[in-house]
Amino acid sequence: MWSFAFIYYLSYQYTQDEFFLRLQEKAEFTTQKYFEADELNRTIYEEIIEKNTKSIPEALEIVLNTSNRRLVFDSLQKTLPKTYISKLLSGKNIRFKQGDKQSVGIYYPDNQGKFIVVITAVDTFGIHKLHNLLNNLLEIFFISILVIYFIGVFYSQKMLSPLSHIIKNVNKIKATNLELRLNGSNSKDELGELTRMLNQMLERLEHSFTMQKNFIHNASHELKNPLTAIIGETEVTLSKTRTPEQYIVTLNKIATESERLNTLTRNLLNIAQADFEITEVNSEQTRIDELLWEIKEYFDKTDYKNRIVFHITTLPDSSKSIIVSGISNLLKTAFINIIDNACKFSDDEIVDVILTVNNANICVTVIDKGIGIPESEITNLFQPFFRASNTFHYKGSGVGLSLTEKIIKLHGGTIDIDSAPGKGTKVAVTFSTVLNS
Repeated sequence: MWSFAFIYYLSYQYTQDEFFLRLQEKAEFTTQKYFEADELNRTIYEEIIEKNTKSIPEALEIVLNTSNRRLVFDSLQKTLPKTYISKLLSGKNIRFKQGDKQSVGIYYPDNQGKFIVVITAVDTFGIHKLHNLLNNLLEIFFISILVIYFIGVFYSQKMLSPLSHIIKNVNKIKATNLELRLNGSNSKDELGELTRMLNQMLERLEHSFTMQKNFIHNASHELKNPLTAIIGETEVTLSKTRTPEQYIVTLNKIATESERLNTLTRNLLNIAQADFEITEVNSEQTRIDELLWEIKEYFDKTDYKNRIVFHITTLPDSSKSIIVSGISNLLKTAFINIIDNACKFSDDEIVDVILTVNNANICVTVIDKGIGIPESEITNLFQPFFRASNTFHYKGSGVGLSLTEKIIKLHGGTIDIDSAPGKGTKVAVTFSTVLNS
């Protein structure tokens, strides 16, 4: 729009200036016609007359002698503003425009006297050209708007069609078909990046839903067993009168199953807590060596007394190199689970807990000489409620290692298991030190 207005403005200025030049030329021909007839030969004079006649024939010519200034003033004030009359009488040339009329006035001194010549005319042809230009510009403007509109619609549909395709496919994906993925992730543009991110999100959602289904299924199964045992024992006992000894046996069974149920519930709550991220509010600095000594003291008060041997192979130069930021109680739970498994599945054998620290990493390795784990089952150990095929003679719910992995990952660490049946198990937990985190 502004470009069209600028074009029209330039054309208007050019047309107006060009007509002023023609009026100026007409004024000069007029002075030659009236005042130089006696000074020019006949042929040149006739050429001037002819040019004057052809040059703006519709122009109004006013020629006045300035000897009678009052007459000049009265004659010109009908045509010119007073300001321009004064300029002419003072010997200056003028040019001005009133409405559609354009005028040029010149002061012409001659041997016959001092004269004023004023030429006034309407540039009909120029006005017509400007009107025609304005109409053409308006037509081009509205046509260009329509063309731009349709081009914009075409290209917007072309550009947004992949996005519409993504939206359409995303709307098809529900909780029942999270295995579906979006096409177009191979392209290298922004839509390709968006598609890849959505597919990654779908993978995480599918994994989370699968984990949730498995968790609910396994949790309901594990919770059902002790509850069934408690209810069954209670119903059988209440079916008839029992001796005190029989009631004591029944209560012991109920207490055992209740403790099992309590442990399972506590582990489930710990798993739920481990799903939260660590923030600055709940984060604390934990020295791993002190934490491991606390855990050893804890186990020395249980049936595993004197079975845990704590080794520190290297000590760092700075105390910060042995600190992990996080939740101390969760870290304690994770290491208790690892060491408890090592003691439980190695009967009466010694369990070695080795702490290795350098300026980059903190590594805690728990080594037992127990029953070991089949190699094909190691990758499933961190699934909730999964138990290795050779552990059914030992008590447990299969929650401990799942909880432990969550806690270790939550604290930015890694956990690796190396084991073989009959050769024991080595569990290595590695954290980055505070200096490198």
